[in-house]
Amino acid sequence: MKKFKDKQAGLLNSSDLNSTRGKVIYWIIFAILVGTTVITIVPVIWMVLTAFKSAQEVYTSAAFFPEEFSISLAMQRIKDAWVTLGLGKSMINTLVISLGNVIASIVVCGLAGYILSKRKVKGTKVIFVLTVWTMMMPGMIRTVPTYMSYLSFPFVIDDAFALPTNYNILNTYWPMWLISASNSFNIILFKNNFDTISNSLIESAELDGCGNMRIFWKIVLPIAAPVVLYVAIGALSTAWADYFTPYLVIKDVNLQPTPTRLFLLKNDITVPTNHYMMGLIFACIPPFIIYTVFQRKIMGGMMAGAVKG
Repeated sequence: MKKFKDKQAGLLNSSDLNSTRGKVIYWIIFAILVGTTVITIVPVIWMVLTAFKSAQEVYTSAAFFPEEFSISLAMQRIKDAWVTLGLGKSMINTLVISLGNVIASIVVCGLAGYILSKRKVKGTKVIFVLTVWTMMMPGMIRTVPTYMSYLSFPFVIDDAFALPTNYNILNTYWPMWLISASNSFNIILFKNNFDTISNSLIESAELDGCGNMRIFWKIVLPIAAPVVLYVAIGALSTAWADYFTPYLVIKDVNLQPTPTRLFLLKNDITVPTNHYMMGLIFACIPPFIIYTVFQRKIMGGMMAGAVKG
């Protein structure tokens, strides 16, 4: 237990571990964490191993590990699965959605947070309360109204008469981008971070002749770089995890992202189970890389947006 003396105090500190009660609590917590880790990681390991089995072996053998394995055989099965599933187009679609999510989240949510924090126009308090309230609303309650608004989107301008008209934005990526642009959590995250920026800095920029957009892009947003990075990472990962929204609004197979394509392929009897498991691995790789590379940035961005002062 000596290694814990220099650790930051949490649920237990080094002095607690000197008593029998403290040691018992420590080992109980340790056992719970080990059990949770095993429960979480075993299905992932099973998925990976099943992907490298033959189709016949999946249905006839109860063995946890593949009966045959080699680098050349593994590469061949990866190639066969990629050809069978045809995920190339859906990967590109997911990339397009994720880039749109990033732009919408940073620009729209950032500007909303800036208005709520620094401009404080008339009705700002009411808007902030409504923004917080939407976070407490169950997502399923909004599903039908949201779908109806996409079916007849009311905020499109008719080019011929320059008048608002209803427009069907189903089978486009706009629903996903609009959801990212209206993310209440990101708006509040930006607002809380912008609250820490001195008003005198904004006033000095205004005296120098800077407008609101220039202040936002040149001063406020660079200062909030940790939050911007966190929001961008979250927007990227969302596109690789969300199957329901694209499934609801995109019926054109050529436009569907990878999570939706895999969901639809689940019930396709022509797709072998080992190839389907390989497809799940393909879909897991991008978010795994994102979280592995930017893990510390994600936590830093959350703390930067949550702590004032």
